[in-house]
Amino acid sequence: MIRFKRWRLSLALILSLAIFSAWTPVVFGESTEQLQEVRDLLEKYHLSKPDDEDLSNEAIDGMVDSLDDPYTEYFDEEEWQIFNSALEQTFVGIGIVMSEDNGIVYIEDIIAGSPAESAGLVIGDSILSADDKDLTGKTVSEIQNEVRGVEGSNLVLGISRNGKTLKFNIERKSLHIPIVTTRMLGDGVGYLALSGFTSDAASQVKNRLAELEKEGLTSLVLDLRNNGGGYVTAAQDIAGLFIKDGVLAHMRDRDGNDNPLIVSGTAKPYSVVVLVNGNSASASELLAGALQDYGVAKIAGTNTFGKGVVQSLIPLQSGGMLKITIQEYYTPTGRKVDKVGLKPDIPLEGAAEQLIGAFRSVGGKIVSLTAGKGSLTVNGVRISQQDIIFKETNGWYINMRLAAYVLGAELKYDSKKRAVILTKGTIVKWIKTNDSRLKIVDGQSSIHAGVLKKWFSNVSYTVSGDSVKITVNE
Repeated sequence: MIRFKRWRLSLALILSLAIFSAWTPVVFGESTEQLQEVRDLLEKYHLSKPDDEDLSNEAIDGMVDSLDDPYTEYFDEEEWQIFNSALEQTFVGIGIVMSEDNGIVYIEDIIAGSPAESAGLVIGDSILSADDKDLTGKTVSEIQNEVRGVEGSNLVLGISRNGKTLKFNIERKSLHIPIVTTRMLGDGVGYLALSGFTSDAASQVKNRLAELEKEGLTSLVLDLRNNGGGYVTAAQDIAGLFIKDGVLAHMRDRDGNDNPLIVSGTAKPYSVVVLVNGNSASASELLAGALQDYGVAKIAGTNTFGKGVVQSLIPLQSGGMLKITIQEYYTPTGRKVDKVGLKPDIPLEGAAEQLIGAFRSVGGKIVSLTAGKGSLTVNGVRISQQDIIFKETNGWYINMRLAAYVLGAELKYDSKKRAVILTKGTIVKWIKTNDSRLKIVDGQSSIHAGVLKKWFSNVSYTVSGDSVKITVNE
């Protein structure tokens, strides 16, 4: 179960604290040989140059903790399997993504080729039970706990669809989460989201990008939001899809030696914008920083995480695996990333606003927002941003800030009139805060979609069952 996200020995890895910070391995029964081997490797390779006195603790976890480095870790065999599964984005489950709307948990997405798809589950089904245990009123995380299980075991999932209660017997299997998502957003703008730099990420990006180009792509939105990193070589190969000649980054070891990662590829004839946020880390920052430095792309979104150190995986002869920080990296122009991050060229807050802003920055014009059954999409791309479009008894409401952004209007509050005001060019529209067509919850105002359609000629608003589509033509 997932919510809204080949081992190469001695390969430099870029991994994200945003994903793995909760990991605190506990090591039991390490041998004298393991202790000495870990001590020798830390002294020989770690970026901070620890000496024997620094590593005086007798246990492996004590030595690792003494480095004050959240990225250097020791894994026993079981821990390594879990870690490697996360790195390669594999998991055991039935293959659904869930979201909650007004106390109801819906299936928001289904992984292609998953047991859920084979069983006949569809997007929009609401979850009622698991193995005959009532799950109505439960949160997404509570339902996740109930449906988890081991590979090969079966789950009887009860759902509601169009007023009917259905049950599906589904076998849990090991699944690989798709790391690349693509679609055409309209107006010639292609969209490619990359969720992780797995060992096969570069080939997947190359193939999917070629498909978009065949569909008539004239500009690209490359989405690296919430991408915590992965293999450096994957970032290097992907950079070669956009940069003809250059470097991905400058890698500096503990002696100050600079080992640039060379990029040799092809340039694209179209404009590119890279979407990032505070969870874009490591390999995402390597790639985004290089594209930004070479003027290949602009960065949109919020400041990135700021993880600019590199780890290598070293198998221990005595058993287990050591992930050790060996280098710090800088962008092609020498910008520091660690604990600093990358600053976007186009600052944008909010998941929906970020995608809309990136789309329009490369020539997109028509924006369509579709909401219903726990799902929100912008031009067909699913957005994990709750409660910005919602249904009331008298119709659908859209967050006022999002509405203003989509319209390209200025939003103000007039305290004397006690009214919210939208201004677009010579058009000035206002609505009082006590008007039933305006909802204010926790300081956030939302306006009835029908009001926007009445005020602005470029807005259309259609309702179909339990969903709504709001379209704005710039």
